[in-house]
Amino acid sequence: MPKRLTRLWVLIMSTALLSLRSSLCRLLVVSSCLLGFGAAAASAAEAPLQELQSQNRDLRVQLEAQQKQLDELRTQMNRLAGIQESAGSTPAAGSSARSDRKLILSGEVGLAFFASGSDGRYPKQEFRVDDANIRLEAAVANNTFFFGELQLSKHEAADEAFHLGEFYVDFENVSGLLGGPDRLVNVRFGRFDIPFGEEYLLRDPLANPLITHSLSDVWGTDEGVELYGEFGRTSYAFAIQNGSTKTMHDYNADKALTLRVGYDVLPQLHVSASVMRTGELASALEPTSEVWFGNVVFRNISSSRSTTHQANLAEVDATYRWKTGHLWLGGGKARYTDNDPLADNTTKFTYFQAEAVQSIGRGFYAAARFSTLRTGQGYPIAGIGNLVKYFLTSLQTKELQRLSVGGGYRFNSSLVIKTDYTSESATLTTGKSRDNHLFSFETAIGF
Repeated sequence: MPKRLTRLWVLIMSTALLSLRSSLCRLLVVSSCLLGFGAAAASAAEAPLQELQSQNRDLRVQLEAQQKQLDELRTQMNRLAGIQESAGSTPAAGSSARSDRKLILSGEVGLAFFASGSDGRYPKQEFRVDDANIRLEAAVANNTFFFGELQLSKHEAADEAFHLGEFYVDFENVSGLLGGPDRLVNVRFGRFDIPFGEEYLLRDPLANPLITHSLSDVWGTDEGVELYGEFGRTSYAFAIQNGSTKTMHDYNADKALTLRVGYDVLPQLHVSASVMRTGELASALEPTSEVWFGNVVFRNISSSRSTTHQANLAEVDATYRWKTGHLWLGGGKARYTDNDPLADNTTKFTYFQAEAVQSIGRGFYAAARFSTLRTGQGYPIAGIGNLVKYFLTSLQTKELQRLSVGGGYRFNSSLVIKTDYTSESATLTTGKSRDNHLFSFETAIGF
Protein backbone atom coordinates (compact mmCIF):
# COMPACT_ATOMS: atom_id res chain seq x y z
CA MET A 1 0.00 0.00 0.00
CA PRO A 2 1.45 3.47 -0.84
CA LYS A 3 2.89 5.30 2.12
CA ARG A 4 0.46 8.24 1.95
CA LEU A 5 -2.65 6.00 1.63
CA THR A 6 -1.46 3.84 4.52
CA ARG A 7 -1.00 6.83 6.77
CA LEU A 8 -4.43 8.18 5.71
CA TRP A 9 -6.09 4.83 6.55
CA VAL A 10 -4.36 4.72 9.95
CA LEU A 11 -5.42 8.29 10.66
CA ILE A 12 -9.08 7.56 9.79
CA MET A 13 -9.19 4.42 11.91
CA SER A 14 -7.47 6.13 14.84
CA THR A 15 -9.89 9.05 14.66
CA ALA A 16 -12.91 6.74 14.55
CA LEU A 17 -11.74 4.69 17.51
CA LEU A 18 -10.91 7.77 19.53
CA SER A 19 -14.33 9.23 18.73
CA LEU A 20 -16.03 6.00 19.78
CA ARG A 21 -13.97 5.86 22.95
CA SER A 22 -14.91 9.46 23.74
CA SER A 23 -18.60 8.71 23.22
CA LEU A 24 -18.42 5.66 25.47
CA CYS A 25 -16.70 7.70 28.14
CA ARG A 26 -19.40 10.32 28.04
CA LEU A 27 -22.08 7.66 28.25
CA LEU A 28 -20.31 6.07 31.20
CA VAL A 29 -20.24 9.41 33.02
CA VAL A 30 -23.94 9.93 32.40
CA SER A 31 -24.67 6.43 33.62
CA SER A 32 -22.64 7.01 36.76
CA CYS A 33 -24.57 10.18 37.45
CA LEU A 34 -27.82 8.37 36.98
CA LEU A 35 -26.58 5.60 39.25
CA GLY A 36 -25.88 8.09 42.01
CA PHE A 37 -29.28 9.62 41.55
CA GLY A 38 -30.83 6.15 41.70
CA ALA A 39 -28.97 5.32 44.92
CA ALA A 40 -30.43 8.40 46.55
CA ALA A 41 -33.88 7.25 45.53
CA ALA A 42 -33.34 3.49 45.99
CA SER A 43 -36.41 3.12 48.10
CA ALA A 44 -38.52 4.53 45.28
CA ALA A 45 -36.96 2.83 42.20
CA GLU A 46 -34.97 -0.35 42.97
CA ALA A 47 -35.64 -1.99 39.57
CA PRO A 48 -34.35 0.92 37.36
CA LEU A 49 -31.19 1.08 39.46
CA GLN A 50 -30.35 -2.55 38.85
CA GLU A 51 -30.88 -2.01 35.11
CA LEU A 52 -28.49 0.99 35.06
CA GLN A 53 -25.84 -0.96 36.96
CA SER A 54 -26.06 -3.72 34.38
CA GLN A 55 -25.67 -1.20 31.51
CA ASN A 56 -22.71 0.36 33.27
CA ARG A 57 -20.91 -3.01 33.48
CA ASP A 58 -21.57 -3.63 29.76
CA LEU A 59 -20.19 -0.22 28.83
CA ARG A 60 -17.02 -0.86 30.85
CA VAL A 61 -16.47 -4.12 28.98
CA GLN A 62 -16.95 -2.37 25.60
CA LEU A 63 -14.59 0.44 26.58
CA GLU A 64 -11.84 -2.01 27.58
CA ALA A 65 -12.29 -3.86 24.27
CA GLN A 66 -12.05 -0.62 22.27
CA GLN A 67 -8.89 0.39 24.19
CA LYS A 68 -7.33 -2.97 23.35
CA GLN A 69 -8.16 -2.51 19.63
CA LEU A 70 -6.70 0.99 19.66
CA ASP A 71 -3.45 -0.27 21.22
CA GLU A 72 -3.20 -3.00 18.60
CA LEU A 73 -3.78 -0.45 15.83
CA ARG A 74 -0.99 1.76 17.16
CA THR A 75 1.36 -1.23 17.25
CA GLN A 76 0.54 -2.04 13.60
CA MET A 77 1.08 1.58 12.57
CA ASN A 78 4.50 1.71 14.23
CA ARG A 79 5.49 -1.62 12.67
CA LEU A 80 4.38 -0.41 9.22
CA ALA A 81 6.33 2.83 9.57
CA GLY A 82 9.43 0.87 10.50
CA ILE A 83 9.09 -1.36 7.46
CA GLN A 84 8.74 1.64 5.12
CA GLU A 85 11.79 3.39 6.60
CA SER A 86 13.91 0.25 6.32
CA ALA A 87 12.81 -0.17 2.69
CA GLY A 88 14.23 3.28 1.81
CA SER A 89 17.84 3.90 0.78
CA THR A 90 20.41 4.18 3.55
CA PRO A 91 22.52 7.35 3.30
CA ALA A 92 26.25 6.95 2.90
CA ALA A 93 28.53 7.76 5.78
CA GLY A 94 29.08 11.49 6.20
CA SER A 95 25.98 12.44 4.17
CA SER A 96 22.59 13.74 5.32
CA ALA A 97 19.34 11.81 4.99
CA ARG A 98 16.81 13.63 2.85
CA SER A 99 14.49 14.08 5.83
CA ASP A 100 17.32 15.90 7.64
CA ARG A 101 17.94 18.41 4.87
CA LYS A 102 16.90 21.97 5.59
CA LEU A 103 15.46 24.21 2.89
CA ILE A 104 15.19 27.95 3.45
CA LEU A 105 13.23 30.07 0.98
CA SER A 106 13.65 33.81 1.36
CA GLY A 107 13.42 36.95 -0.67
CA GLU A 108 13.93 40.69 -0.79
CA VAL A 109 12.25 43.42 -2.79
CA GLY A 110 12.60 47.17 -3.15
CA LEU A 111 9.49 49.10 -4.26
CA ALA A 112 10.65 52.52 -5.38
CA PHE A 113 9.86 55.86 -6.95
CA PHE A 114 12.48 57.80 -8.95
CA ALA A 115 12.41 61.34 -10.33
CA SER A 116 15.32 62.95 -12.16
CA GLY A 117 15.94 65.93 -14.37
CA SER A 118 15.53 65.79 -18.15
CA ASP A 119 19.16 64.69 -18.54
CA GLY A 120 18.86 61.88 -15.99
CA ARG A 121 17.68 58.29 -16.09
CA TYR A 122 14.14 58.92 -14.84
CA PRO A 123 12.85 62.12 -16.47
CA LYS A 124 9.25 60.80 -16.45
CA GLN A 125 9.12 60.20 -12.68
CA GLU A 126 8.80 56.42 -12.49
CA PHE A 127 7.36 53.93 -10.04
CA ARG A 128 9.11 50.59 -10.32
CA VAL A 129 9.99 47.32 -8.66
CA ASP A 130 13.61 48.25 -8.19
CA ASP A 131 15.17 45.05 -6.86
CA ALA A 132 13.34 41.75 -6.39
CA ASN A 133 15.27 38.61 -5.51
CA ILE A 134 14.11 35.10 -4.58
CA ARG A 135 16.69 32.96 -2.75
CA LEU A 136 16.90 29.28 -1.86
CA GLU A 137 19.35 27.81 0.64
CA ALA A 138 19.73 24.10 1.30
CA ALA A 139 21.96 21.87 3.41
CA VAL A 140 22.94 18.95 1.16
CA ALA A 141 25.61 17.20 3.26
CA ASN A 142 27.86 17.78 6.26
CA ASN A 143 29.34 21.29 5.88
CA THR A 144 27.99 21.46 2.32
CA PHE A 145 25.35 23.96 1.32
CA PHE A 146 23.63 25.17 -1.85
CA PHE A 147 22.58 28.77 -2.49
CA GLY A 148 20.53 29.93 -5.46
CA GLU A 149 19.21 33.38 -6.36
CA LEU A 150 16.78 34.46 -9.07
CA GLN A 151 16.71 38.19 -9.83
CA LEU A 152 13.16 38.97 -10.88
CA SER A 153 14.03 42.66 -11.23
CA LYS A 154 17.37 44.45 -11.03
CA HIS A 155 17.99 48.17 -10.71
CA GLU A 156 20.82 48.09 -13.26
CA ALA A 157 19.05 45.82 -15.77
CA ALA A 158 18.11 47.35 -19.12
CA ASP A 159 15.34 44.79 -19.77
CA GLU A 160 12.40 43.17 -17.98
CA ALA A 161 13.67 39.58 -18.20
CA PHE A 162 14.61 37.44 -15.22
CA HIS A 163 18.32 37.20 -14.49
CA LEU A 164 20.46 34.60 -12.79
CA GLY A 165 21.96 35.83 -9.55
CA GLU A 166 24.26 33.81 -7.33
CA PHE A 167 24.12 30.01 -7.80
CA TYR A 168 26.83 28.08 -5.98
CA VAL A 169 27.70 25.21 -3.71
CA ASP A 170 29.63 25.97 -0.52
CA PHE A 171 32.06 23.48 0.99
CA GLU A 172 32.61 24.94 4.45
CA ASN A 173 35.52 24.31 6.82
CA VAL A 174 37.51 22.21 4.38
CA SER A 175 40.66 22.93 6.37
CA GLY A 176 39.09 21.69 9.60
CA LEU A 177 37.86 18.46 8.02
CA LEU A 178 41.41 17.80 6.77
CA GLY A 179 42.86 18.27 10.24
CA GLY A 180 43.91 21.90 9.90
CA PRO A 181 42.61 25.11 11.51
CA ASP A 182 38.84 25.56 11.51
CA ARG A 183 37.42 28.01 8.96
CA LEU A 184 40.80 28.73 7.41
CA VAL A 185 39.82 27.32 3.99
CA ASN A 186 36.30 27.21 2.58
CA VAL A 187 35.49 26.59 -1.09
CA ARG A 188 32.70 28.16 -3.15
CA PHE A 189 32.01 26.87 -6.66
CA GLY A 190 29.49 28.20 -9.17
CA ARG A 191 28.26 31.75 -9.77
CA PHE A 192 28.86 34.27 -6.99
CA ASP A 193 29.57 37.93 -6.23
CA ILE A 194 33.02 39.27 -7.13
CA PRO A 195 34.75 39.68 -3.72
CA PHE A 196 36.18 43.16 -4.31
CA GLY A 197 35.94 46.00 -1.82
CA GLU A 198 33.24 46.37 0.83
CA GLU A 199 30.34 48.15 -0.86
CA TYR A 200 29.08 45.11 -2.77
CA LEU A 201 28.23 43.47 0.57
CA LEU A 202 25.70 46.24 1.33
CA ARG A 203 24.06 46.85 -2.05
CA ASP A 204 20.70 45.12 -1.47
CA PRO A 205 17.71 47.29 -0.50
CA LEU A 206 17.61 46.29 3.18
CA ALA A 207 21.35 46.61 3.76
CA ASN A 208 21.97 49.86 1.86
CA PRO A 209 21.17 52.85 4.12
CA LEU A 210 20.50 54.99 1.03
CA ILE A 211 18.98 54.07 -2.34
CA THR A 212 21.77 55.19 -4.67
CA HIS A 213 25.37 53.99 -4.42
CA SER A 214 28.82 55.55 -4.63
CA LEU A 215 30.28 56.73 -7.93
CA SER A 216 32.72 53.82 -8.17
CA ASP A 217 30.27 51.16 -6.88
CA VAL A 218 32.45 48.18 -7.79
CA TRP A 219 30.37 44.99 -7.92
CA GLY A 220 29.46 42.08 -10.16
CA THR A 221 28.39 38.41 -10.26
CA ASP A 222 30.41 35.88 -12.23
CA GLU A 223 31.07 32.16 -12.63
CA GLY A 224 34.17 30.59 -11.07
CA VAL A 225 35.68 29.21 -7.89
CA GLU A 226 36.45 31.05 -4.65
CA LEU A 227 38.61 30.24 -1.66
CA TYR A 228 37.78 32.19 1.48
CA GLY A 229 38.40 31.94 5.20
CA GLU A 230 39.55 33.55 8.40
CA PHE A 231 42.32 33.15 10.93
CA GLY A 232 42.18 35.18 14.10
CA ARG A 233 41.49 38.78 13.12
CA THR A 234 42.39 38.22 9.47
CA SER A 235 39.99 37.23 6.69
CA TYR A 236 40.53 36.69 2.98
CA ALA A 237 38.77 35.84 -0.27
CA PHE A 238 40.42 34.79 -3.53
CA ALA A 239 38.39 34.15 -6.70
CA ILE A 240 39.08 32.91 -10.21
CA GLN A 241 36.19 33.84 -12.53
CA ASN A 242 35.40 34.17 -16.24
CA GLY A 243 35.46 37.96 -16.36
CA SER A 244 32.85 38.80 -19.00
CA THR A 245 29.08 39.24 -18.88
CA LYS A 246 28.56 36.14 -21.01
CA THR A 247 26.94 33.39 -18.91
CA MET A 248 26.96 30.55 -21.45
CA HIS A 249 30.53 30.69 -22.79
CA ASP A 250 33.89 32.28 -22.05
CA TYR A 251 35.59 33.45 -25.24
CA ASN A 252 39.02 34.11 -23.75
CA ALA A 253 40.99 31.66 -21.61
CA ASP A 254 42.50 34.49 -19.53
CA LYS A 255 40.51 34.57 -16.29
CA ALA A 256 39.58 37.32 -13.86
CA LEU A 257 41.49 37.22 -10.57
CA THR A 258 40.32 38.94 -7.37
CA LEU A 259 41.88 39.03 -3.90
CA ARG A 260 40.59 40.78 -0.78
CA VAL A 261 42.34 40.66 2.61
CA GLY A 262 40.66 42.10 5.69
CA TYR A 263 41.85 42.73 9.23
CA ASP A 264 39.93 43.68 12.38
CA VAL A 265 42.19 46.25 14.02
CA LEU A 266 39.64 46.66 16.82
CA PRO A 267 36.22 45.10 17.38
CA GLN A 268 34.78 48.32 15.94
CA LEU A 269 37.40 48.94 13.21
CA HIS A 270 37.74 46.82 10.09
CA VAL A 271 40.17 47.52 7.25
CA SER A 272 40.65 45.70 3.94
CA ALA A 273 42.63 45.85 0.70
CA SER A 274 41.41 44.49 -2.63
CA VAL A 275 43.00 43.95 -6.04
CA MET A 276 41.47 42.66 -9.26
CA ARG A 277 42.16 42.11 -12.93
CA THR A 278 39.29 41.35 -15.29
CA GLY A 279 41.56 39.28 -17.50
CA GLU A 280 41.75 39.79 -21.23
CA LEU A 281 38.31 39.97 -22.85
CA ALA A 282 37.62 39.26 -26.49
CA SER A 283 36.73 42.70 -27.85
CA ALA A 284 34.20 41.46 -30.41
CA LEU A 285 32.48 38.65 -28.48
CA GLU A 286 32.92 40.05 -24.97
CA PRO A 287 32.57 43.83 -25.32
CA THR A 288 31.78 44.35 -21.62
CA SER A 289 33.25 43.08 -18.37
CA GLU A 290 31.29 41.45 -15.58
CA VAL A 291 32.51 43.97 -13.03
CA TRP A 292 30.59 47.25 -12.73
CA PHE A 293 32.35 50.58 -12.27
CA GLY A 294 30.93 54.11 -12.28
CA ASN A 295 27.38 52.69 -12.33
CA VAL A 296 28.19 51.05 -15.69
CA VAL A 297 30.50 48.23 -16.77
CA PHE A 298 33.94 48.47 -18.34
CA ARG A 299 33.41 48.37 -22.10
CA ASN A 300 35.62 48.21 -25.14
CA ILE A 301 36.39 51.71 -26.48
CA SER A 302 38.95 50.69 -29.09
CA SER A 303 38.68 50.46 -32.86
CA SER A 304 37.54 47.38 -34.76
CA ARG A 305 41.18 46.28 -35.05
CA SER A 306 41.41 45.67 -31.31
CA THR A 307 41.15 42.03 -30.25
CA THR A 308 41.38 42.28 -26.45
CA HIS A 309 40.70 44.74 -23.65
CA GLN A 310 40.91 44.52 -19.87
CA ALA A 311 40.84 46.49 -16.61
CA ASN A 312 42.81 46.34 -13.36
CA LEU A 313 41.60 47.72 -10.00
CA ALA A 314 42.93 48.25 -6.47
CA GLU A 315 41.08 49.58 -3.42
CA VAL A 316 41.47 50.07 0.34
CA ASP A 317 38.55 50.40 2.78
CA ALA A 318 38.12 51.21 6.44
CA THR A 319 34.90 50.96 8.46
CA TYR A 320 34.46 52.13 12.04
CA ARG A 321 31.23 51.10 13.76
CA TRP A 322 29.62 52.20 16.99
CA LYS A 323 26.36 51.16 18.58
CA THR A 324 24.20 53.66 16.71
CA GLY A 325 26.04 54.12 13.41
CA HIS A 326 29.17 53.81 11.31
CA LEU A 327 31.71 55.67 9.19
CA TRP A 328 33.06 54.08 6.00
CA LEU A 329 35.97 55.42 3.93
CA GLY A 330 37.19 53.88 0.70
CA GLY A 331 39.37 54.78 -2.24
CA GLY A 332 41.23 53.22 -5.09
CA LYS A 333 42.57 53.26 -8.61
CA ALA A 334 41.63 51.53 -11.85
CA ARG A 335 43.21 51.20 -15.29
CA TYR A 336 41.69 50.32 -18.66
CA THR A 337 43.85 49.03 -21.54
CA ASP A 338 43.38 47.39 -24.93
CA ASN A 339 45.59 46.31 -27.83
CA ASP A 340 44.25 48.77 -30.40
CA PRO A 341 47.03 49.29 -32.99
CA LEU A 342 45.55 52.62 -34.09
CA ALA A 343 45.54 54.49 -30.78
CA ASP A 344 46.57 54.34 -27.15
CA ASN A 345 43.28 54.14 -25.26
CA THR A 346 44.83 53.58 -21.85
CA THR A 347 42.69 55.26 -19.19
CA LYS A 348 43.50 55.66 -15.51
CA PHE A 349 40.95 56.31 -12.77
CA THR A 350 41.10 57.45 -9.16
CA TYR A 351 38.10 57.37 -6.85
CA PHE A 352 37.10 58.02 -3.26
CA GLN A 353 33.97 57.67 -1.13
CA ALA A 354 32.92 58.46 2.44
CA GLU A 355 29.68 57.37 4.11
CA ALA A 356 28.24 58.18 7.53
CA VAL A 357 25.12 56.69 9.13
CA GLN A 358 23.66 57.67 12.51
CA SER A 359 20.51 56.60 14.36
CA ILE A 360 18.52 59.62 15.52
CA GLY A 361 15.73 57.95 17.44
CA ARG A 362 13.91 54.71 17.88
CA GLY A 363 13.94 53.26 14.36
CA PHE A 364 14.91 56.52 12.58
CA TYR A 365 18.31 57.13 11.03
CA ALA A 366 20.10 59.66 8.81
CA ALA A 367 22.75 58.92 6.16
CA ALA A 368 25.07 60.83 3.86
CA ARG A 369 27.58 59.71 1.23
CA PHE A 370 30.10 61.72 -0.79
CA SER A 371 32.09 60.23 -3.66
CA THR A 372 34.33 61.34 -6.51
CA LEU A 373 35.68 59.70 -9.66
CA ARG A 374 38.35 61.22 -11.89
CA THR A 375 40.10 60.21 -15.08
CA GLY A 376 42.49 62.41 -16.98
CA GLN A 377 41.83 60.87 -20.39
CA GLY A 378 38.05 60.55 -20.20
CA TYR A 379 35.81 57.49 -20.36
CA PRO A 380 32.10 56.77 -21.04
CA ILE A 381 30.74 57.01 -17.48
CA ALA A 382 27.03 57.62 -17.05
CA GLY A 383 26.63 58.01 -13.28
CA ILE A 384 22.97 58.91 -12.72
CA GLY A 385 22.88 60.63 -16.10
CA ASN A 386 21.18 59.39 -19.27
CA LEU A 387 22.59 55.92 -19.94
CA VAL A 388 22.36 56.05 -23.73
CA LYS A 389 23.79 59.55 -23.97
CA TYR A 390 26.76 59.18 -21.63
CA PHE A 391 27.65 55.47 -21.94
CA LEU A 392 26.65 54.18 -25.35
CA THR A 393 27.90 57.13 -27.42
CA SER A 394 31.33 58.68 -27.98
CA LEU A 395 30.81 61.29 -25.23
CA GLN A 396 33.40 60.83 -22.51
CA THR A 397 33.35 62.09 -18.94
CA LYS A 398 36.48 63.38 -17.24
CA GLU A 399 35.41 64.03 -13.66
CA LEU A 400 32.35 63.39 -11.45
CA GLN A 401 31.30 64.34 -7.93
CA ARG A 402 28.24 63.02 -6.11
CA LEU A 403 26.55 63.88 -2.83
CA SER A 404 23.69 61.76 -1.49
CA VAL A 405 21.72 62.57 1.66
CA GLY A 406 18.74 60.77 3.09
CA GLY A 407 17.40 58.61 5.85
CA GLY A 408 14.64 56.31 6.81
CA TYR A 409 12.76 54.35 9.40
CA ARG A 410 13.45 50.71 10.23
CA PHE A 411 10.39 48.90 11.54
CA ASN A 412 12.56 45.80 12.02
CA SER A 413 15.28 43.91 10.15
CA SER A 414 12.79 42.98 7.39
CA LEU A 415 11.09 46.31 6.69
CA VAL A 416 12.47 49.78 6.08
CA ILE A 417 11.20 52.89 4.32
CA LYS A 418 13.77 55.42 3.16
CA THR A 419 14.36 58.42 0.96
CA ASP A 420 17.40 59.72 -0.90
CA TYR A 421 18.31 62.95 -2.68
CA THR A 422 21.39 62.77 -4.90
CA SER A 423 23.15 65.63 -6.67
CA GLU A 424 25.84 64.90 -9.22
CA SER A 425 28.07 67.21 -11.23
CA ALA A 426 30.40 66.14 -14.03
CA THR A 427 32.79 67.54 -16.60
CA LEU A 428 33.14 66.12 -20.11
CA THR A 429 36.41 65.93 -22.04
CA THR A 430 35.02 68.71 -24.25
CA GLY A 431 35.03 71.03 -21.23
CA LYS A 432 31.25 71.10 -21.00
CA SER A 433 29.70 70.42 -17.61
CA ARG A 434 26.61 68.40 -16.80
CA ASP A 435 24.54 68.35 -13.63
CA ASN A 436 22.03 65.71 -12.61
CA HIS A 437 19.65 65.37 -9.69
CA LEU A 438 17.71 62.35 -8.49
CA PHE A 439 15.02 62.01 -5.85
CA SER A 440 14.23 58.49 -4.67
CA PHE A 441 11.80 56.87 -2.26
CA GLU A 442 11.79 53.17 -1.46
CA THR A 443 10.14 50.56 0.70
CA ALA A 444 12.44 47.58 1.23
CA ILE A 445 10.93 44.29 2.36
CA GLY A 446 12.51 40.99 3.29
CA PHE A 447 10.79 37.67 3.91
